[in-house]
Amino acid sequence: MSAPRKLFVTTALPYANGKFHIGHMMEYIQADIWVRNQRMNGAEVNFVCADDAHGAAITIAADKAGVTPQAFVAEIAAGRKPYLDGYYISFDNWHSTDAPENHQLAQDIYRDLRANGLISTKSVEQFYDPEKGMFLADRFIKGECPNCHSKDQYGDNCEVCGAVYAPTELINPYSALSGAKPELRSSDHFFFKLSDPRCEAYLKEWTAAPGHVQSEVQNKIREWLYKDDEGKGGLGDWDISRDAPYFGIEIPDAPGKYFYVWLDAPVGYLASLKNLLDKRCIELGGDGISYTEYMADPDLEQVHFIGKDIITFHTLFWPAMLHFSGRKRPTRCTCTATSR
Repeated sequence: MSAPRKLFVTTALPYANGKFHIGHMMEYIQADIWVRNQRMNGAEVNFVCADDAHGAAITIAADKAGVTPQAFVAEIAAGRKPYLDGYYISFDNWHSTDAPENHQLAQDIYRDLRANGLISTKSVEQFYDPEKGMFLADRFIKGECPNCHSKDQYGDNCEVCGAVYAPTELINPYSALSGAKPELRSSDHFFFKLSDPRCEAYLKEWTAAPGHVQSEVQNKIREWLYKDDEGKGGLGDWDISRDAPYFGIEIPDAPGKYFYVWLDAPVGYLASLKNLLDKRCIELGGDGISYTEYMADPDLEQVHFIGKDIITFHTLFWPAMLHFSGRKRPTRCTCTATSR
């Protein structure tokens, strides 16, 4: 008789700038059904989630509400339980990306990537709001998508066609804070070197391996991984920093610089798991398994249920972050509903 499966399962973290929507609940119900089925078949499962608490959109929403980002997120988080209980969704733990565990883990992963030669810095031209007197994070900028020409898209990716781009590539950009036309100014930014041949080779191998992603998702990923006949496309370096003021996690040894929300958001999966295991250890008087021991188990499967709108981050950035920082890579990313 084979040993029971050991599963660490997550759903996409809901962004804490608003209540749950139908995409969230669809994904949670699908994941919960799968988790219950695995448990009925004897699997040992830890099923976790958290509020995605950082970034520009949170700041915008909190500013409009006249409260701090922390207070705004706390109010949103307080409204989650009735929905989860109402649909009988059985998460083992619900946490926050603004929790101490996530600050520590995100900074540790960054340090390991830096030690592996995969962090670089360079001066970039960045939009600045002359009325607000601040650099604009991606979500503070809106404009026309340079790929499909949809209007009112954010400065990091298009929610219509899924294209990922730099804010400076937007057509007719404007500040989401003041409506002013932004000015280009220089700022030093930190980059995760996805263009490094090591990353390119690894991601081509990981995404193509059976079981890691669905075949439909593989087809989409190829558009990002491979150059076209004219030599265009392929992986570029990923801008992972934002300038103060910004609600997020500070970059080590870089005063006034913060991690772009999409660096620390998926780390929230690990932070929620660590919080769960730490609480169990306390309840058991120190006899429970530690986070480090649990993640070191070679039989542990790490499964992420995600929405189609966040494929880029989970099938390119996230596996590379984990692998090149010396951590367990995902076993599978399953695309379900639009979730974020």
